[in-house]
Amino acid sequence: MQIDLRLLKHAQALAQHGSFSRAANALNIAQPTLSRGIKELETRVGLPLFSRSRSGIEPTDFGRVFLQHAVEVMAGVSNLDREVALAKGLETGEVSVGLGPYVAEALAPTCAARFAAAHPAVRLRILMDAPAVVARLLRERAVDLGVAEASVLDAGEDFEVVATLSPLVGYVVVRAQHPLVAKTKIDLSDLLKYPFAQVVMLPPRLLKPILAARQSVMEGETKQVPPFPAIECPTLRLASNIVVSSNAFTIATLGMVRAELDQGLLVPVYRAPWMRTNWSIFRLRKRTMSPAMIAFSAEIERTHAEVVREEDVLSRQWQSLTNADL
Repeated sequence: MQIDLRLLKHAQALAQHGSFSRAANALNIAQPTLSRGIKELETRVGLPLFSRSRSGIEPTDFGRVFLQHAVEVMAGVSNLDREVALAKGLETGEVSVGLGPYVAEALAPTCAARFAAAHPAVRLRILMDAPAVVARLLRERAVDLGVAEASVLDAGEDFEVVATLSPLVGYVVVRAQHPLVAKTKIDLSDLLKYPFAQVVMLPPRLLKPILAARQSVMEGETKQVPPFPAIECPTLRLASNIVVSSNAFTIATLGMVRAELDQGLLVPVYRAPWMRTNWSIFRLRKRTMSPAMIAFSAEIERTHAEVVREEDVLSRQWQSLTNADL
């Protein structure tokens, strides 16, 4: 029996997402194409691999066994591809990277451009998602490297830290005409009376002080307190656009919103010692680092070092200009 690796990927995606539409979106193919692929695979195997249930599409008993072996096959192919890439070095090949949303905003544009210029024969794939999703992509070997919130990724014993990136300071930013800008001293309870535009689910180390302050606000406030988060956004760019046009606030480093700061659209009004990034570069443990992975990791570190210097300059600039208690 000859099995097309493309069809194995289709089956894996359908089992993971439990829906033809969601699996097709994840594979970036049309739903009819996925349906035909699954039908073709079942015809080649000679047994049904999936069945419909109240909860969606689920593997049959045989389908679960088949998919377990399929994962091993795909892992073997991935390892073979990696060994070929290692032999070829940086003359050709591919590197895929999963980035958290804030990492993508702060580092990806510069890092990706420099990597592509230095290694034009290497294909670079960048996927942006929440750190928990980046962790899943690493486990599935869908990406070679992950760069995201370390407290989420380092919980997995199957991950290994390639490099730890020094912290960047986060600020609460609001529109320049926001009512809080006129206050001489701002604390979390002041902020949480306004909507929070959240980019990605915050890690526990950041959620704990915010939720504690929100509880105090709810106990002492007679008016309705906005839900937390009030607005969920896939990117910082969308969140900052919302903040510019409303009384919502978001959290960002100064460099991430530098254009809006320079244009007088946004103002930083609050920071706290715990509002810092905690990023690391991760790989799957015991997975060989290809030359492309090594080169991209080095480029991430170089770009990050430049961003740290830029943030220091911006911090001094806004420390003297803002009237908030920073």
